[in-house]
Amino acid sequence: MLALVDAKYKFLYVDVGGAGRASDGGVWDKCTLNRAVQGNVIGIPPPSTLPYSNIVCPSVLVGDDAFPLRMNLMKPYPGKNLTPERMNFNYRLSRARRTSENAFGILSAKFRIFKQPIITSPKNISKIILATVVLHNYLRSKTPDEYRIEEQRGQQHQTGNAGQPEDAGAMRGLARIPRNADNDAKAVREQFMAYFNNEGRVDWQERMAPLH
Repeated sequence: MLALVDAKYKFLYVDVGGAGRASDGGVWDKCTLNRAVQGNVIGIPPPSTLPYSNIVCPSVLVGDDAFPLRMNLMKPYPGKNLTPERMNFNYRLSRARRTSENAFGILSAKFRIFKQPIITSPKNISKIILATVVLHNYLRSKTPDEYRIEEQRGQQHQTGNAGQPEDAGAMRGLARIPRNADNDAKAVREQFMAYFNNEGRVDWQERMAPLH
């Protein structure tokens, strides 16, 4: 399941079963979300000034190592021997991505069907997952107070030591996809890295980044 989640833990896009229909390297390339991002048809907000700075950056989606680096899609710096500045960027990106991980945790905490393997046909599995996503979004919109307990459970389920996400069970991510990022996308990532280490710095990032 490939999904796009907003800051309120609501699913904006889901692609169920895509990883089973394509090779690891082709999942993102063949995804309708990728085509929509590349064609600029999904309503990504225009570039804006980052808080407390004069830096103008594009609005971006946040992904992990499985995704390619693009102008509107940020991913972590690869490798282990990173500079402190790049480690801080990766930590801040991970903090942002945790919203998506928590959304999966909330979904699985609310709907018990995700607590065990789903024994049915692939077609029915897709329908079940899509139905639970619709119900999840409805509950997020209509009963946020009652749903808050599930939110807390989802966050506890997804957050382990030093903020590392735990295994989400049936909700698995993509395998790592090698990609050559263009220079414009790399420049955007460098801008965000500089911002997170200056105007956008938070007090605890140097302490937490090495633990990430």
